[in-house]
Amino acid sequence: MKRLSLIAAAILIVAGSASVAPGQETGYSFLRVPLRAVPASLGESTVAMAGDITGAMGNPGALPFCPGRELSGGFVRYIAGIQMGNIAYVHPRGGNAALALSLSYLNSGDIKQTSLADPTGEGLGYFGYSSTVLQAGYGRRATDRFSAGAGVKLIYERTLDYSSSGGAMDLGCLYRMDPSWVARKLFKAPGGRNYGTSLTAGLAVNNIGAAFQPFIETRERMPLIVRAGLEYRPFADKLLLLVTGNKSAGEPVKANLGAEFNFVQYLALRAGYNGSLRGIQNGSEMDDFAGLGLGFGVRYDRYRVDCAYTPYPGLGHPLRVDVSAGF
Repeated sequence: MKRLSLIAAAILIVAGSASVAPGQETGYSFLRVPLRAVPASLGESTVAMAGDITGAMGNPGALPFCPGRELSGGFVRYIAGIQMGNIAYVHPRGGNAALALSLSYLNSGDIKQTSLADPTGEGLGYFGYSSTVLQAGYGRRATDRFSAGAGVKLIYERTLDYSSSGGAMDLGCLYRMDPSWVARKLFKAPGGRNYGTSLTAGLAVNNIGAAFQPFIETRERMPLIVRAGLEYRPFADKLLLLVTGNKSAGEPVKANLGAEFNFVQYLALRAGYNGSLRGIQNGSEMDDFAGLGLGFGVRYDRYRVDCAYTPYPGLGHPLRVDVSAGF
């Protein structure tokens, strides 16, 4: 309990420092891209979402709520021919804790070289860009209501004859509340009524770290992100509502929203809005859809397939497909 309290205190301290950090260029942008289908379709509003391996990798405090051992792999057909993928495994420990491992990659494919002297790039050939992230996390329940966790990640990037490496940490926690108690105490709602089955608050600080080896001389900063949000289930597992606020250093707070509908057996429908992507505007007919996420999940027995579609105005139509198996 004391160790988990220290983790929670560390989260609050880092979150406070990030909220006043000055604007500065950051590197390792791969860490900001949602790789998995469930968070992407829900607008990256999953900081308080419990019980899903793909969301728990962003908040290690949610790992203890994963229902059992699970192996999950995902593939992303991103914009401009970029391909990304991830494989993750979660392993419960004694009913109150869980460990997780994850490996992610990005490959840009062939990009034509250009220069000021030769803007067409004729005869300059091609180059590529790649990123690899190895991640491990651990989360533990302190009580029936509170859990906390921490994760570490190693990052390696390469382009042409240059490479860069770095390390970062994630901290996160969850706190489960009684919706009826919250309704009565905070909103003075009358007692004796059903105000939902669960309400969970989540807080996470992602990418606390630094570069070990810069590409050339400048050591780029990690893209530090603070996220806080709520998960509300008004009708058991039939409907899931999510709201998250995220704050990157030097940027205003952005709002993310998500909803999952499970009114049909074996099928989940998802929709979300990612406020961090709202600024992607280029005058195309798709500008109004910036930040939108749509997706679905099909579950049978211990197996699940999740898909997500997130349009980027004028840039492309990324598709994400995940396959998971419990055992």
